[in-house]
Amino acid sequence: MKSLEDYLKLPYTIETKRESDGSYFIKVKELPGCMSIGESIEEAYAMIEDAMAEWIQFNLDAGRVIPEPEEYETKTYSGKFVVRISSRLHQELSDAAEENGVSLNHLVSEMLSQGSGIVKTQRKVLEHLLYRVFPPPLVLSEEKVPMEMETKAPKWTPLKEHLKLYVNSEEIPNKEVVL
Repeated sequence: MKSLEDYLKLPYTIETKRESDGSYFIKVKELPGCMSIGESIEEAYAMIEDAMAEWIQFNLDAGRVIPEPEEYETKTYSGKFVVRISSRLHQELSDAAEENGVSLNHLVSEMLSQGSGIVKTQRKVLEHLLYRVFPPPLVLSEEKVPMEMETKAPKWTPLKEHLKLYVNSEEIPNKEVVL
């Protein structure tokens, strides 16, 4: 089993983004929830190193498997793959390609490219919103005593306790169903 030091030597993928307020948001791609924010890029990088050590040690202590860095260099892609679709969809795509004066391959490639861009954008927006609503978990002091984090988000309460669904039908006349 690898030690904390072994994991810290691995080449994890660090993703950096400059926020609109000028601060820097950094996360470790392979370690979900391992992130930091700093006023400068240097501060953010210094903080991510500490965050990685804390994240890895916490998960080692909990007996969890620590993800290792992805090896992009070893993977190569030919740019070709086979997709099975219905004959109806095949016909619709072929018709659309013909109407636009492009090959079926070009049309599908463009559609996949646009869809991929949309998914990436949605993922970034979701991460940004989740980070604003649910900031990183508790910050631990030297003594490992939980300290409160300041947040603008309202306190979260389970939906189940506050939502009632009323069903009016012949099978269940005027019965209240609590989720």
